[in-house]
Amino acid sequence: MKIVRHALLEIFLVVMGILIAIQLNNWNESRKFKNEQKKFLVGLIDEFSSDLIRINTKIEQFGEINEIIKSGKNLLIKSFLSEEDKNTFNITIDRFPILTPLNKDVERNNFLISNGIIKSDSLKMMVLEYYELTSYHKEVQTKFGETLQRLYTDQISPLVRFNQSSNTTKEYSLKKLQMSNTFNNALDLSIGYRNQAVLFLENQNEMAKKLIAIINKEFAKN
Repeated sequence: MKIVRHALLEIFLVVMGILIAIQLNNWNESRKFKNEQKKFLVGLIDEFSSDLIRINTKIEQFGEINEIIKSGKNLLIKSFLSEEDKNTFNITIDRFPILTPLNKDVERNNFLISNGIIKSDSLKMMVLEYYELTSYHKEVQTKFGETLQRLYTDQISPLVRFNQSSNTTKEYSLKKLQMSNTFNNALDLSIGYRNQAVLFLENQNEMAKKLIAIINKEFAKN
């Protein structure tokens, strides 16, 4: 009987030891995962903060280009262009097709997010929505840029050509430009596409700010 009790006690101690080891391992893995979650959220704040800088830079760039194109378009009401006017108009033509979207990898965190690296379901959905929005904006703005490139080739280049002896000097007939509805419409479209791109970027800007604020609240809870 003593042997049986002794054997049962040994089995009990072994089982308890195993259970304690499993519990410690689970606790350790849980602690590691929580640290990984915090590290990931810190990374998101850095990522979205960087996005804000790039977004604001792009908004400023698009705004400046539109002001230049508006200045060039206003010159078309003149009967004669001064050297300063010609320089402004040359810059207008050079800037006309510029509309490049933000280049951002929105899929690099997919695996971690799908594996629960973000504890809050609402935050997770917002991050995924932000990535989806960013991807959509990039796709649309890329198409805008491609359209402007085609307009430049089809409706700008036939009327405004580079001087062979100077890459900065353009050859054109002011009268023909004034009479060309397609040329004037192309300038308006260039401004319009860029204005729409700015609206997209401002929307993305607000969402990035909101995400940073929510993530900081998550840290405050802990």
